Amino acid sequence: MFKASDVRRPTSEISGVKPLILFGGTFDPVHGAHVRAALAVSQALGNAPVRLLPNAVPPHRPQPLADAGERLAMVRLACAGHPALLADDWELRQAGPSYTHLTLQHFRRLIGRRRPLVFMIGADSFASLHQWHGWRRFAALCHLAVVPRPGAPAPLPAVEKAFPRGRPRLLQALPAGRRLMLTHPHMDISATAIREALEYRGQCRALTPVVEAHIRRHGLYNVRTSAVPAAPGITEPGSDIDATTNTDVTTNTDANTMETMRPHEF
Repeated sequence: MFKASDVRRPTSEISGVKPLILFGGTFDPVHGAHVRAALAVSQALGNAPVRLLPNAVPPHRPQPLADAGERLAMVRLACAGHPALLADDWELRQAGPSYTHLTLQHFRRLIGRRRPLVFMIGADSFASLHQWHGWRRFAALCHLAVVPRPGAPAPLPAVEKAFPRGRPRLLQALPAGRRLMLTHPHMDISATAIREALEYRGQCRALTPVVEAHIRRHGLYNVRTSAVPAAPGITEPGSDIDATTNTDVTTNTDANTMETMRPHEF
């Protein structure tokens, strides 16, 4: 466990290297809330780079509907125009389940032991972290950036103890072992609802235009070729969302929460 007393100034100030942020998920499809959340965490940590990693084989979860190549293509399109965001295919190139601790170990070896490594996670996933494979290794490998989800339960005390809360400056100073909590208006959005909107209406405002165009061009998710009125009682995802965002300490960005941000181990 790293301690605040281990350093006097942020590692980023000493080395000129910003933290590396990892954001994994099925991204089936990637949508605007994913992008806004990634940008919010990036801004909170000094415009640090974020790598979005589509996973190949999510344990204990149905396989994604879109294949790996299509999901990677959509993530690349969603990242375009945002210099801080980069699509990364590392997990897609691995055999077997996409266990988070293996991804963290890989990137820790890649960046060295001193550079801060931050893993983005939804509040609901954070609450079930004790069920994830190898979760007790996480605190020695990375920080967590926790993004709210509506109705997420409280995590176990052991999980909170493993990742004490820290302000952005502390996450920039230490390599791992702290937790940044973001706060903003809840956005209840799911990839399932987005896929249903695409199949029924042929469009969805929760998607970025370039991703929606890609979906239509390639006929993903049984997308309709022409839009029809919404069915009674069905609200299109993203149609009435307040996108104002901030973290608990320093940022005021328009990030929103996302479909389960790391659906790997539960």
